[in-house]
Amino acid sequence: MIEDQDSLLTIKQAAKMLNVSEMSLRRWTNSGKLACLRVGAHRSRRFKREDLLQFLEQQETNDTLPDKATDQTISAKRQTHLLLEGITIDYGSHLCSLYDNAIGRQKLAIPLLAEGLRKGDICFLVAAPDTQNEILNALQETDCDVKAAIKSGQLIVTEGQSNKEDTLKFLQTQFTLATRSGNTSMRLVGDMSWALVKGWNVSDIIDYESAFNNTLGHQYPIVALCLYNVHDFSGSGILGALRCHEDTFNYPLNRFLGAAEH
Repeated sequence: MIEDQDSLLTIKQAAKMLNVSEMSLRRWTNSGKLACLRVGAHRSRRFKREDLLQFLEQQETNDTLPDKATDQTISAKRQTHLLLEGITIDYGSHLCSLYDNAIGRQKLAIPLLAEGLRKGDICFLVAAPDTQNEILNALQETDCDVKAAIKSGQLIVTEGQSNKEDTLKFLQTQFTLATRSGNTSMRLVGDMSWALVKGWNVSDIIDYESAFNNTLGHQYPIVALCLYNVHDFSGSGILGALRCHEDTFNYPLNRFLGAAEH
């Protein structure tokens, strides 16, 4: 089967994904430690995303196991829950919040991200450009240095991908890199109207939410909060979203309904 070259990563892209030098990649491919493809007249290296993820997993498996004292230290640092507006939320939770105005959108999103940045969690914001700007501006007003967080990679901001598969791959890559780097807690806010902007239909969104809920949402130490603007989604769409976020029902449901304007 011939690989679609557009789906392959260049050595520069692969090095950025693994957070290593291009020289290391050349050494690993020359030794056979890391698989790559050779394309074109110049036999340039190209990499499959799944090969890179498998390589990361193998390194985690092959790493020297920490001694008992180190293992206890790591366990002590690992957080099991966070506080969100007075609610104790377990890491590994996939939550849904409904809103109908800007105040409602920010009700949980801003404290979740702001507290995460202050505590050193890796934070993700997935939203359409206008919503991104609104949330980032509100986040800046909490005295968080948003530009520095983005530059350092502690805050990762994206408009989302064009389909479910690419979105799940992107998030899996980011989550794997974060945990590989020693991060034991992450937070994600996704305003799901971004998917409508990208051309997804509601069925696509529900399929994606179900896949995330059954895999990444519970496999990684992350609290994921998905925001739904009730003006953008039908009643059946909102019902489908709630069904994909059963973790929400472990907490007072009224806390996940956006605040009304006064």
